[in-house]
Parts: sequence; structure tokens; C-alpha cells
Amino acid sequence: MKRFLLAAASGLSLIAVPAPVLAQGASQGSSQDSGEPSAQQLEAMGDMFAGMFASEPLTAEQEARLPAAKALIDVMMPEGFYADMMNEMMSSTMAPLLDMMSGAGAADMVIASRLMVDPQVTASLSDAEKAELAGLLDPSFGERGGIIQNMFNDIMFEAAVLIEPGFKEGMAKAYAIRFDDAQLADIAAFFETPTGTLYAQENIKLMADPQVMSASMQAMPQMMQQFGDMGAQIEAAMTALPPERNVEDFTAEERRRMAQLLGVDAASLEDVVSPRVEVDLQGE
Repeated sequence: MKRFLLAAASGLSLIAVPAPVLAQGASQGSSQDSGEPSAQQLEAMGDMFAGMFASEPLTAEQEARLPAAKALIDVMMPEGFYADMMNEMMSSTMAPLLDMMSGAGAADMVIASRLMVDPQVTASLSDAEKAELAGLLDPSFGERGGIIQNMFNDIMFEAAVLIEPGFKEGMAKAYAIRFDDAQLADIAAFFETPTGTLYAQENIKLMADPQVMSASMQAMPQMMQQFGDMGAQIEAAMTALPPERNVEDFTAEERRRMAQLLGVDAASLEDVVSPRVEVDLQGE
């Protein structure tokens, strides 16, 4: 189930969901208590990503064009547009995956995750027999998938509401930077025509069109293969590097310096520094 949810989440990489949005639902407790990143950790991660994509401030000339750019964006992206686009994208990409969790595919998922038998054995079963078998393992397997699907949809809708204002602000700034006054006026004139009005309302949503998504997904097997190969290549490239260090690997001077930098007592470093985690990049 966790692997499936990770795969589903990766499909949403086409949508920019900033870390602060995810932090809204994060536990306020420490990561040591829940095993999950805390809200503070997610916020720090969000700040890190924001710093990675930091943009230059607008020039005075670009600032002067911003009202005209915002007027265009308001035509292109009326209130609620992002949720509509999210819904279209969910329908064309995520819905088939999520339906597996509450539809006929739910039984296959339970069987595949719980039974260590030859796949040909279960492949020969009818849908009714699979459902019977899955029901023995998990009497609520259908309802369980439905709960996850509904929650996933609700979270993505809430994320869309939070994303929309910043997205529109960023688009307006991008237009103010990339187009001069005359070009912005030309675009506005086009948007006032029947064809222009339709284009303004539909062009962003075209990214989530089933035709576009279907064609894009055709490359998914090759992409997954590349990611699979990448793990082995990274691991091979890192073999010459020394491993990460634990506190017990530090010299006395290194302990003193780290404690000084962190403002803690050197004797408490073991409580502050997490031990290194051995990562298997090949997923073995």
C-alpha cells in the first residue's frame, strides 16, 4: 500500500505542491514521536526549496507592467481555476490509479501484497474468486481503498486552493518580465475576441487534457527504467566516497566544534545527531 501511494504521489509531480502546503497536515509533534517529519522540519524543507528557486526582484519597468499582466492572468485564471485543473488532471491521470484501490484492482493489490504464491495461480482466478480471496485477508479491502481515494481527492483539492494565489502571482510576474507593454496590449486585445476568450480560459488546462496526459504517460516505462538504472549508477559512483559519520566517529576537537556551532553540550551530541542511515539505491 505504501509503495502504491508513493507511485500515486509521484504522478502528481506535474503539479507544484509546495512544502508549506504539506506542512498543514503534518503532526505538530517531533519526528521521533511519530516517525514522520514534523511541521517545523517540513517548513525548513520548504524554505530550502524556496531558496533553490529564488527569483530576482522585478525591475521598475517590470513592476509598471505588473497591473496589465495581472489583468491578463485574471482572464486566464478565474477564481477556482486551479482546483478545476487539478480535477481534470486527477480524472485523466490519478483516477485510474486510485480506482484500483476501491474497484476490481483492489483485490489484486491485496493478493499481490499478502500472498507469496506463483502469480500464475492467482492470474487464473476469476474476479469473484479474487474478491473472495481478498475478503478473507482483508474483509474491508474495498472500503479501505475508498477511504484512501476520498481523502486523497480532498487533500489535493485543499492543496489547489492554497496554491492558486501564489501561482497566479508568479504567472503575472512572469508575464510582466517576458512581455513588453505593446505585447501585453496585443494579448489583451486577442483575449477580447471570442477565440481569444476561449483560449485564455483553456490554455492552462490543456496541460491536464487526457490527450496530453495519455501521450505523456507513454514514456513512463522508459522513465521508470532510467530511474531504476540511476540508482545502480549512483551507488557505483559513490563507492569511492567515505561513508557518512556518526558522533562516535568524531575526534574530541570535532565534537567540541560541533557542540559550539549548535550551542549544546558536547556530551549531548548523541541526542542531537541522528545516526547515519544506510540507503540501498537499488531498492534491494
